Amino acid sequence: NGGARAPPPAVGVGASSGDIDDDFDALFAADLEENAKAPPEPPDEIARRSFAERAMNSRQLSEADLAPLLEVLTKDAPKWERLRRWRSCSLLLVVVVRSSRVCRGAFISTGLPVLGGVMQEAVLALETGDAAARQEAGMWALACLMCLRALSLGRAALWEHRHSLGKPFDRLHRWCGREKTALAAELRAPTNALCQHWKRQPRPAGQAATPEEKALREKVVEMVAQGLLGIAGGNSPASPVPISVMSPGALPTRLVSVEVEAALFGRFGSATQEYKQHARMLRSNLAHPENTKLRERVLTGELAAEELAKMDSWHLAPVSLQEARRKAELIAMKESVVEDLLPRMRSRDDEFGQGSMLAYTAPPVFVRSPQRGKSTDSLGSDKSEEPEKKEFVLPPLEPPPTPFRDMSMSSMMAPPSIEVHQGSPDLMATPAPEDEDEEQDALVRYLSKPVRL
Repeated sequence: NGGARAPPPAVGVGASSGDIDDDFDALFAADLEENAKAPPEPPDEIARRSFAERAMNSRQLSEADLAPLLEVLTKDAPKWERLRRWRSCSLLLVVVVRSSRVCRGAFISTGLPVLGGVMQEAVLALETGDAAARQEAGMWALACLMCLRALSLGRAALWEHRHSLGKPFDRLHRWCGREKTALAAELRAPTNALCQHWKRQPRPAGQAATPEEKALREKVVEMVAQGLLGIAGGNSPASPVPISVMSPGALPTRLVSVEVEAALFGRFGSATQEYKQHARMLRSNLAHPENTKLRERVLTGELAAEELAKMDSWHLAPVSLQEARRKAELIAMKESVVEDLLPRMRSRDDEFGQGSMLAYTAPPVFVRSPQRGKSTDSLGSDKSEEPEKKEFVLPPLEPPPTPFRDMSMSSMMAPPSIEVHQGSPDLMATPAPEDEDEEQDALVRYLSKPVRL
């Protein structure tokens, strides 16, 4: 055993302070070596983290920041790992919910394929994945439902995107009704709310009952689209503003046209003669050269399709035409007023004095009524500056005391008190905005955390 090597002394048992320090230095150096040998972050994780930082840079996403983010998701994200790609897409959907109306309109124009892709992947994972995959897909589906609720998409617009949005949403709705898990219960409430919202809206032109009705309604859709593009009829543009300089935040013309036609069809109930006349009136007023502001309000979503379908020709006319019509009505009202004439009473001044008539003229038989003349002269002007007469109001009489009530009059006149139980909480019909913000913040934190595989 002379060649055998003695084991090193244990730490704290017969070992000096120098040996203990050497052991700690060795352990620390080993940890540093392990950390140095840790694999670096893959390039797609670095790109995902950079994308998340850009998306969450501001509290409210602007229209200018949306286009670069969508470009990353459509060109670079397909090369990333699957989990990193769809988490980034879901993160953008939640950020769009917080954005302005103009930014959401720009997302409808260019970002609906991203929304449809996330929903398709989420439904597929919910139907065929394991427990961990379903939990991850539930977060993606929740982001899609938030985005659908925030966007101004009606039943007609969903029918236009039925392959990318409509059918995946129907699969999600059936899965939520079939499953009895906590995840399905969490997704069931927003899914049913969207279903009820769309069911209350009329059927779009693509779902018409007969081919004849479908052809007629499609023609009305084209008429509304021509009005939104500033084309009064044929191929002659009536708008002084070129269509090419339309704001990128404007909604697609086809999408707005089908929404307006569906609202118009729902107002009249069928393709009646009034339905056709109102459609022609919409096209002529929308295509008016001075109605550029109205077209912008409709294409940016400021004026909803239901409100546009309810407006008459007076409210659809340009502002200058409305002012001219209002002035013409005031003039017609003044001219249509009939003057009240009173018989003229002869006074002493008629014979002697300044008020006497000439010898060869006769005095007028009737004169204008001062009250009527005053009202006609002041038509369309401000109210008279006469002080208003204050009416004298008598104080209420107190009833005499009766022997059946031994109380003061103040207690008799006071309203009955309502008992409030301290233990009963107030009922809230809808969640507060703070609760929705907390739900969005929690989802953003989950979708932006690092992905380690």
